[in-house]
Amino acid sequence: MSTSVIILSGGRSSRFGGSHKPAVELEGRSVLSRILAAVRVAVPEGTVWIAGTAEGLSESEAAEVRTVVEEPRFAGPLAGIAAASDAAADEPDVTLVLAGDMPLITAELLRALLAACRREARPASSVDERGKTQFLCTAWPTALLRQRLAAVAPVADRPVKLLFSGIAPTLVDADPDQLADFDTAEDLARIRNSLAHPDRPN
Repeated sequence: MSTSVIILSGGRSSRFGGSHKPAVELEGRSVLSRILAAVRVAVPEGTVWIAGTAEGLSESEAAEVRTVVEEPRFAGPLAGIAAASDAAADEPDVTLVLAGDMPLITAELLRALLAACRREARPASSVDERGKTQFLCTAWPTALLRQRLAAVAPVADRPVKLLFSGIAPTLVDADPDQLADFDTAEDLARIRNSLAHPDRPN
């Protein structure tokens, strides 16, 4: 069994004032570096694709990932997934698809997604206790992901939910903090609070 990982890092971060969200530092480490660290614990031998820019990674971290840019640039996360999928010459059995602005993601959750995907032979998506499904924290059977990308083409500026048309993913429970992403300074402040006070409700 083999695993590929796609981390989406190609947005404009326009709602965040144009600062590249994956490169934002949290307690001395960038968001993207935190995500990569969780990935490396969960799947040490996995091939990691950064769809967009590796800004925020150290020189050594950047050397261990592969980068690809969606066409056209800033064409959205679905285009980023397609670009990374097209660039991969191999076909691992499972592909993890992760947003690049979820700094509290854990290796434990990633392992649970991979296990559920392999067990059920269908996508496994994370869901929190409020019933919010995070489609950009999903493990896919690679062959099915590529079939769905071909079926929904063209992919530029189209929603990721199209991939799930007619497919009910297996849902894997996650703590809301694990799935926390951010678009505004207020969102980021809540994440910083979670890091500083992990046992205190936000």
